[in-house]
Amino acid sequence: MDNTADIILREYESRFEDYGRLEACALDVIQEMLDTGSAGRVMITHRVKSADSMRGKLRRKAGKYRSIDEITDIVGFRVLVFFADQVDVVASLISQNLIVDEANSIDKRKLKDPSAFGYVSLHYVCQLPEGNGCPEDLCSMKFEIQIRTMLQHTWAEIEHDLGYKSELAVPYEVRRDFARVASLLEIADGYFLNIKGRLVEYELDVRKKVRSGEADDLPLNMVTLEEYIRSDGSITSLNNEIASISGAVLAYVSPEANLPLLKFLGIGTIGELKAFVESYRKHAVDLAAMTLKDSEIDELISTVGIYYLCRAKLIFDDYPEEEIFQFCLLIDHDPDRAMRKVRHIMRQKAAQ
Repeated sequence: MDNTADIILREYESRFEDYGRLEACALDVIQEMLDTGSAGRVMITHRVKSADSMRGKLRRKAGKYRSIDEITDIVGFRVLVFFADQVDVVASLISQNLIVDEANSIDKRKLKDPSAFGYVSLHYVCQLPEGNGCPEDLCSMKFEIQIRTMLQHTWAEIEHDLGYKSELAVPYEVRRDFARVASLLEIADGYFLNIKGRLVEYELDVRKKVRSGEADDLPLNMVTLEEYIRSDGSITSLNNEIASISGAVLAYVSPEANLPLLKFLGIGTIGELKAFVESYRKHAVDLAAMTLKDSEIDELISTVGIYYLCRAKLIFDDYPEEEIFQFCLLIDHDPDRAMRKVRHIMRQKAAQ
């Protein structure tokens, strides 16, 4: 390495602690920015470039850098998103909350030959704005943020791990296979985004039908069940009535685990669920009162209403012991505990 590279390395070593401080402070700012913004679910990785990595960079790009301040990726962050449309959302948040060096930032998505496939990522060179709680001396130091999808990241990491650096490094056939895999991942990113959009449209359609009373024929699934519970109010009021028996508070849990229970009992549409609630509500409250009236339970989960509705149907309908056992196994996979539940239900059944 030349004298300039040696000077840069010595400067790097003398400022290494400052780079660690910058990494920690910038991470707090980025995490806060993404948590309070509308970025959705993301993952953040970060690092300070190691001494070996610095030497390798200076060796590969001999003569390019005149000072350490021209190397903007000594502190680096990677924001990994699940869907391609999140990239621009994260980019917008970065532009709003950090100082972006536009001249040195690169959107590799726009540089690609439309007939080529491979590494795509948005690279921002940033600084912390003054007055954000970080030490002022850190605000003059630059760092890099890369934004890309999980699938883009997977491709880049495998490419790096295999040592694929240039067209001269591997045979044409291997380069072609790399491009084919990259194209498949790019297609997959597009499909995932399309599926996400269709699910959003489906949720909006379900909400409209539930609220307009046109949902009876909708199949029971996670989306329709959650929307029915949220919009109809009958299960919520049942939960509140049961909780009032012991003065308990309700803690929200997803109703997803109730879907196989309802399916077992032959409830497959929103209309059938509505009829189920209407038919067994009184029995469910009575059963809950037998259990909770003198109890000291101070918290119940928000699926308690559906639980007692199911229990009421098992007790008051003509279900044989073996079917009740199969139902209880859906709740508790331990056969002994499931059988104890069966015996309790059978005793209640006999008492009716």
